[in-house]
Amino acid sequence: MSDTRMGSARKRGVAAGVLLIGCVLLPGCGRSNPEPPDVLKAQREAMEKAKATEKVMQDSAEHRDAQLESQAK
Repeated sequence: MSDTRMGSARKRGVAAGVLLIGCVLLPGCGRSNPEPPDVLKAQREAMEKAKATEKVMQDSAEHRDAQLESQAK
């Protein structure tokens, strides 16, 4: 009779262990978190604007210099 009780207790222990492991691993099966926000996005956009502005300024200066040079001739 004690053998039957030991086997039953062992089965309950194994079942409890499997249940515990399942509960621990289950949260890992949930939805993945969305990508974190891009903290450098604003700085990249500002850098692109600055580069575009610099290009416009250089083109304007070249145009002005060409006009001054043609007027001097």
